[in-house]
Amino acid sequence: MKADISLRKMASSLDVSPAFLSAVENGKKKMPDAWLSLIPETYNLSTDEIEEFKDIAYESFDTVAVNIANAPEANKKLAIRFARRFEDIDEKTSEELLTILESKLKEGSPHE
Repeated sequence: MKADISLRKMASSLDVSPAFLSAVENGKKKMPDAWLSLIPETYNLSTDEIEEFKDIAYESFDTVAVNIANAPEANKKLAIRFARRFEDIDEKTSEELLTILESKLKEGSPHE
């Protein structure tokens, strides 16, 4: 974020205690999932800032949930296959898949 916001002010805007926000910031507490949408909305983040924020947030999670309820059938199959085989994917393959995904998203895919 560009703005210098005090811990107290940010905690107030997120409706948590400064101690809780500090614990999240220092990795002692898990960031609430609701903050993935609340922080970008509250602080009017740009598209690039939102992407950076989400990347950083997801890196701090031990698990990531993917809602596939309304996804097209091919997307559901992809998510399930990926989740089931995730631990077997080597780093080189991960980098190749990430490059493909980022390339497709830059082409204007409607989904994040």
